[in-house]
Formats: sequence, C-alpha cells, structure tokens
Amino acid sequence: MVKFLITRPVAVIMTFLALIMLGIVASGRLPVSLMPDIDIPEITVAVSRPDVSAREMENTVVSIIRRNLLQVQGIDNIESESRNGSALIRLSFRFGNDIDLAFMEVNEKIDGAMNNLPRDLERPRIIKASATDIPVFLLNITLADKNAGDEKFIELSEFVETVIKKRIEQLPEIGMADITGQIKREIFITPDENKMLSLGLTDDNIAEAVRLNNINIGSILVKDGKYLYNLEFSSYLKEVNDVREIYLKSGNRILQIKDIADVGMRQERPRGTYYSNGTRAVSLAIIKESTAKMADLESKMGEMIDIFRKEYPQMEFEISQDQTRLLDYSISNLRGSLLAGGFLAFLLMFFFLKDGKSPMIIGFSIPATLVISLLFFYVTGLSINIISLAGLILGIGMMIDNSIVVIENITQWIDRGLSLVDACVKGTNEVITPLISSVLVTCAVFIPLIFLSGISGALFYDQAIAIVIGQGVSLFVGITMLPTIYYLLYRNGKAGLLTRFVRKVSLKHIEDKYEKGMNFFFRYRTPTMISFGLIILVMVWFFITMEKEKFPAVRQDELVISLDWNENITLDENLKRIREMIETNSSLVVQTNSFIGEQQFLFNRDYDQSYTQAKIYIKAEDYASTAAIEKNCYEYIRDNYPGALVSIGAQQNIFEKIFEASEEQLVAEVSLMKEKEVPPVDQMTGIVGEMRKRWPDAGISMPPLEDKIRLKIDPDRLLLYDVEPTTLYNTLKASLNQYNIGELRASYELLPIVLSDREKQISEIVSSGFVLNTGRQSIPVKELVNVQRAHDYKTIKGGMNGEYVPVSLNIHTNKPAEITSEIRNIVMADPNLSASFSGALISGQRLFKELGIILVVALLLLYFILAAQFESLTQPLIVLLEIPIDIAGALLLVKLWGGTINIITMIGLIVMSGVIINDSILKVDTINNLRAEGLGLKEAIYTGGSRRLKPIIMVAMASLLSTAPILFSQGIGSELQRPMALALIGGMSLGTVVSLFFIPLAYWYIYRRSEGRVAGGGEQ
Repeated sequence: MVKFLITRPVAVIMTFLALIMLGIVASGRLPVSLMPDIDIPEITVAVSRPDVSAREMENTVVSIIRRNLLQVQGIDNIESESRNGSALIRLSFRFGNDIDLAFMEVNEKIDGAMNNLPRDLERPRIIKASATDIPVFLLNITLADKNAGDEKFIELSEFVETVIKKRIEQLPEIGMADITGQIKREIFITPDENKMLSLGLTDDNIAEAVRLNNINIGSILVKDGKYLYNLEFSSYLKEVNDVREIYLKSGNRILQIKDIADVGMRQERPRGTYYSNGTRAVSLAIIKESTAKMADLESKMGEMIDIFRKEYPQMEFEISQDQTRLLDYSISNLRGSLLAGGFLAFLLMFFFLKDGKSPMIIGFSIPATLVISLLFFYVTGLSINIISLAGLILGIGMMIDNSIVVIENITQWIDRGLSLVDACVKGTNEVITPLISSVLVTCAVFIPLIFLSGISGALFYDQAIAIVIGQGVSLFVGITMLPTIYYLLYRNGKAGLLTRFVRKVSLKHIEDKYEKGMNFFFRYRTPTMISFGLIILVMVWFFITMEKEKFPAVRQDELVISLDWNENITLDENLKRIREMIETNSSLVVQTNSFIGEQQFLFNRDYDQSYTQAKIYIKAEDYASTAAIEKNCYEYIRDNYPGALVSIGAQQNIFEKIFEASEEQLVAEVSLMKEKEVPPVDQMTGIVGEMRKRWPDAGISMPPLEDKIRLKIDPDRLLLYDVEPTTLYNTLKASLNQYNIGELRASYELLPIVLSDREKQISEIVSSGFVLNTGRQSIPVKELVNVQRAHDYKTIKGGMNGEYVPVSLNIHTNKPAEITSEIRNIVMADPNLSASFSGALISGQRLFKELGIILVVALLLLYFILAAQFESLTQPLIVLLEIPIDIAGALLLVKLWGGTINIITMIGLIVMSGVIINDSILKVDTINNLRAEGLGLKEAIYTGGSRRLKPIIMVAMASLLSTAPILFSQGIGSELQRPMALALIGGMSLGTVVSLFFIPLAYWYIYRRSEGRVAGGGEQ
C-alpha cells in the first residue's frame, strides 16, 4: 500500500488538501464553549412561602415534597434545606438516567403533592441543570451618578429588566441573562388608626374592599341581533389613584380609602441586595447558548456593551467573574504545545537525524493532523471545549512521536543502503504494526475513563473521544502522507546547506555511552532487577501515603468570602459590616462584587442565602495580595464579630463548580434515630464541644443558629374577648408591614398592594396595639398574646432518611474510616442519636476506588492488545512491568514538588504510561524482528537497542522540554496542568532509563533459556 501511495504523490497530496479544506470549514462550524453540553444529573426544586419560619416550612411543605420525590426513578440522593420563607430541595440522579424524563416525573410528583400543601403556597419552581447553564461572566450595571436615590435605582432596575436584559437575550449566542440586584416597587395603604377606630373599621374591611374592586371575571359571548359580541366584565386596578378612590361603607356612611388612609408607592422591603465595587448595582449572569461559539459571544457582547455605553451614558457597565479566561488559557496552551513541541522536535531531528528536511515534514504533518481531527470532531458531534481541547493537547505529543518514529525508521534504512523508494516502503511497513498497537494502547488507557460514575465519566467522554480521534488521524497521516512527502523532498538526492552543517555534529558518543550502560546493567543484572522491584514497592507506598484530593489547589488572584453573621441583623447592618471589612483591604483590591442577603438568580445556586448571610467576590491586585486580604478579613471578623461563621477560598472555576470541588472535607449528619428529626440545640452544643476537644484544629463549629421571637396566641382569651383569630393575625401583619392584600396590574408588571403601618418595635406593637372584636370593641393586643424568645437552628437540613444537623470538619487524612468511627462513638453516647457521613473524603474515596478498578481494566486491555501483537503471553508482561516503575518516578516528583494525588495527576500518570510504553513496544518489536532474521538473543537486544536509541531519546526530550515550561508558567491554566506535567516529567525521566536498560534486561531474563529459538511466534 505504501509503495502504491508513493508512486502517486499528486493523488495523496490532493486527498489530504481536500481533507484539510473540509477540516477548516468544519472548524468554523464547531460550537465553542467552556464545557461539553451535557445535563448535570441534578434537579433543584425551589420553594417560596414568605413569612413562615424554617420549622413551619419543613413540617408543612418540605417534608411532604421530599417524601413524594423519593418515589422518582433513578434518584441517587436527595438533600433539602429549609429556611425562613424559602427552601431548596436538590435531587441527584445516577448518571445515565434520562434527566428530561426525570424532570417530567418530578413535575408530576410536585403536582400530586400540591393537594396536601398549604393553599397559599405558590407552585414550587423546578430547575434542570446543564453544564452550559453556568454563567460565563457577570455584567454589572450601575448608575453613573453615585449619589442617586432609591427612586432612580428603581428606574434602573425596571430599565435593565425590560430593555437591557431583553436586548441581550435577543443575541443568538445568548441562552439567558439571569438577573439579581433588582429593587421592586409596591403600593402601600397606611390607615389612620384614630379614624379607623372611630368608624369601627378594621384592616380586613380595607382588604375586602380592595379585593372586590380588583377582579377580572373574563368575557362571555352574547348575541345582539345578527351580531355576536364578546362582553367583557372588567373591574381591576390599573394605577395608584384607582386604589385611592375605592369605596367602602361604614354604617350608613360611604367613604373612599383616601379618606381614612395614606396611599402611595414605595420601594418594596428588600430581602437582599447586590453591590459592585461598593455601588448598588443590577447584575446579569450571562449564560451561553449551548451551540454558540465562545469567541462569537465575547465579540457580540463586547459590541453590545459599547453600544449601551454610547446610548445610555447615565449608566456604567462592567464585566466581572469572567470564566472565558479558562478557554483562552486552554487555546493558548494548545497553541503553545503546538509551537513548543514542533520547534523542539524540529531542533532534535536536526541534530539526531543530521538532516535539514525532516523537520519540515513534522512542521506540515502536525497542523494537518490537527485540522483533520477537527473534521472528525464535527462528524462525531463534539464541541471545542476545555475537556476536548485537553484531549487534543495530550494527543499532540503522541502525534510528534509517531512522526519521529516513521521518519527515523525510513532514514535508518537509507543509511543501510536501500534506495529511497524501498526505504520509504520498508521503513513505514516495519512500524505499522507497532504504531497500530501504540494507538490501541493509548485508546485502551483512555477509553475506560468514560466508565467513571457520575458527571466525571460524562466529561471524560469528550476527552477520550478527542484522544482517539487525534491518535487515529495521526496514525493515518503517519503511514500515508508522511512517507509520500518524505519521498518528494528527498528524491533529488541533494543535501542542502543546513543538512551539510548538522551532519558535522557527531552523536557517536551517545551510542558509546549507551553500550557502556548496557554492559553495566547486564554485568550487575541481579542487583538491577532487585532495585527495580524495590522501586515498584516505593510506588505502592507513595500511592497509599500521599494526600489525595479531587482537584489541585490553584493560586488565583480572586477570592470568595462566604459569611453568616449568626445574628438577626438587618440588611443595612449586613451591608455596613461588609463595607467596613472591604475597606480594610482597599489598597489590595481591584474589584468587588457583594451578594448580600437573598439573591434573585433563577439558576445560580451558589448564591442561595438568607438576609443575614453574604458572599463577597474579590479580585486582588496579584496572587500575593490574596493572602494579605484573607488574613485581614479573618482578623476583622475575629476582632469584631467572633460569633460569625466565615469561610474564605479561591474563586471556583467551572471544573470545581461541576465537580463540587469546594465541598466540605467531612460532614457528620446527626439525627434522632427513631423520629429522624434534629436533636435539640443544647444536646448538639455538647456533641460539637466533644468534637472540638478531639480535633481542635478541624475548624468545627455549631450550625448557624438564630434568636426567634414567638407570639403565642391565647385561645381562651380570644374566646373571652370574642376576637377572630384571623382578625388578630391580619392586624399584626399590617403592623409589621407584611399584610399583602392584592396586586395591581400595571402595564408591564404586577405591583403588590400592602396594608402597612409606621415602623414599630415588637414591644410597641404588643403593648400599645388594638384589635377590634366582633362587637366592634377595641381589645388590647397584649391581652391576647404572649411574647416568648427562643434559640433555634437557622436552617433545617433533610436527606433520604429525614432531618439531620450537619457538623463540618476540615480534616485531611488518608484514613477517614478511623475518623468516622470516633465521631460515631461521640454521637452515639446517646443511644437515641445516629450519625451518617458525606463530604470530599467520602466521595473522594469512592472516586479513587473507581479509578483503581478502571486502572485494572486498562491494564488488562493493554495486556490483551500486546499479547495479540506479539503472539506471546509473556512478552506483554515485560512492557507492563514498566508502568509501576514509571509511576514511582512520577509520584516522587509530584511529592517533591509538594503536590497531591488528584484527578489531574491521575490523567498525567495515564498519559505518561501511554507515551512511554509506546517506546518499549517498538523496542520489543524490533528485537523480535531481529531474532526472526537469525540474530542471537544478546546480539538482537544490543542491535535493537541501538536502532531505537535515538527515537526513544528524541521522544523523551520532546515530551520533557515541551512540558517543562508549564512548571514555571503563571496563571490558572498552567497551574491546573502542573500536576499532569509533573507526573509526565517524573515518569518520562525514569521511564526513559527503564525503556533503554530495564526492558532489554527483562527480555533477556525471559528468553535466556531459549536463545536458539525465535521469539514472537507464540509462547516460547
């Protein structure tokens, strides 16, 4: 086949030009995004019921919904969190379940539960998550006039929602613009207490009058002669003046609401707010359309923001929390890998092959392979994203390896005296089988990753397919296009100036040193084999003792501070404290986003918090400043608010958000064994105290608590004074500005109508308030209610088995079973309590067990492939023995660098194993061929080693030199890839020695008793 192609170079070149042209066209149509468009196996149910406590929310709503949702098929876990006025229920599914079908089933279960839920409850909102739903950045919009009042900001909120948001969502690249920071308006009715008492009217009379004048019956079809008309009955409120002019009756008098109450429009009491750089702002979280290109989104959004700045100079627009940088880093790394790898391979081939033309072949083959790979991306439906790009980046080194092997082998046959055509044919045919094995070996290493459970397997699917495509195309280019181009470049037989120059460089000393090394290892073969055996034991020890985590720690210039003040403070006080804390770091901070209290995002679950909580994003001047900011913030909290709960960490990148890399190390879930309810606060305080004594440095704290005021109504006194419970309840709500009596249908929004009173303290409402009984007599509120104070949990957590109290422990250990056993002993000192566990230690153990199983599967696949190639059951063991030795070298360098075993490290180990054993496969195959030609065992080993010496050194040096810059580069992209680079460098360094010296020695040990027989033709 190779000879056929070489004699038809025009056909070969035209075919590849056609494929490259199609690849270029396909690359323009490929969607570009941060992550693959996959459904995250999670559904969230958001419940809102304002003005109810966390306990009432749990008892009357969440527990009922949770029980119903347990019947949904394929559910893996369920978690709920009830707080005052709202709740979230998160359902996790086993990956592979049809999330669309599960979404429909969850909706059905919610509909079925509605009959058992309170009548005033809005239907819960159900959200299905996707990896592409994660915002790519935030667009912050503020008023240019920093002294503008609330009225101007209300206008800004309405303008952003009705104009800016809609114009952005009209862009085809935008899937959604999620909004937070808005201020809404409401219509208030504040009755005159004296007039109301003198007329014998109650708040319920006003509420009933508003309801009767705010109805929309609809229309009916009526006949009028030969015509039909739609007869409409319309009686609803359209503006504030309509509310003022509502009539109501008191005895024989007819009054209007404006006669007895003040009616107007004001800012709705906010439950949360958003500040950008210390200025109140509205923020739009920009979510990309899954099929759009990231570059197009950035370009179109940049143009749109420029237009906004020109059209609305009274507003300021700013981008923050930009996730597109990760994709930019990945693309720059791909470009860097291409340039560095190609340039280094270029230099290496100059001096090792003593030829000025061979590097030109690599300079053409690698881009061609890359472009044709993009064509197959398009055919298989892959997008260009961080995961698939990582697969291509990993495949580039292997593409270079294939090119080096083919070119070097052809050159060797020319040096031995074959004609150019015969050398191209024989040199290519000789390596086709080992190259196919190498490609299959690489695929065997990566494809099992798709069997990881959960989202990990789904994400690595893109990477595995990308590597398979890259390897397949590289093989195709290597055995078809490469020999053809080689023939075209060398058929004139003239050596250029550059070639003549590099031929003066002698590499004979390398071959001499290799031969001396072989003699040394064969002379001390027994100690050598024992040493390599000890290295395998060292690898096992490293793997057991090294710290394990999901993702490596990455230095960033961005911080996120999560705060729970653990006090019943107002939103204004929350804002005041945050401003003071940020002010302590003013010289170190470039940008801040403060999410204070409840947020209005539909999809962004990171900001699900109560009005006493806050989350602050800080962009520092540089990496070094983050440590100072963290220290200052901790000191501010410790000195001023020691009871507050605070956690400070790096801003999560998209990987960590999907993998939940920031989850607590270990969470003990404590519950009452029989009732499956939460233990009392006093009992939990004692348990937490015992845990603190045992693990003083684990950062253990009580779950958030809050002081509550309970107004207990005395039913006997209600009967005695003839007061309706609903009248008392509504009167109290009106005094607290919480009595919602309807909605006004404005042109583009619904405005709530609220019965209110002037701001009063609880003690004043109870001591001086009055309520009318059924006989129109004024009864003091203090005669009907008792005021009680309580200390209770701020939120109530629930799971598959009911309610529990979470206690978090920041513990790093390789023996989580011992820790969980000790915690159980502390908790179950009371036999009525039980404890279960979750967190990164538990999920990480599960993940590494799966990776261990997958490693075994990959090794078995490798064995099967190599056994098929070598037609031997023992020769594959020679190659596979190299892997644990190389892993020991990789883990040693990772440990010396202060790293950990994590997903990125594991990928590095897999890549390193795939690259290094390819060299060993070629060496064993060469030795087999030489023995088949009649050479003796030792002569074949020495000759084969010499022939494969330069390719092995070239491949190792290309991989090491192209990877080394990552170790010293700055930025999140380099730091994410650093564990992989360390594993690759450590493994390749030791692996090169193993390939050069251990593999021949191991081969000799296996076949030393059968020197006269030929290997490779069956089991010897």
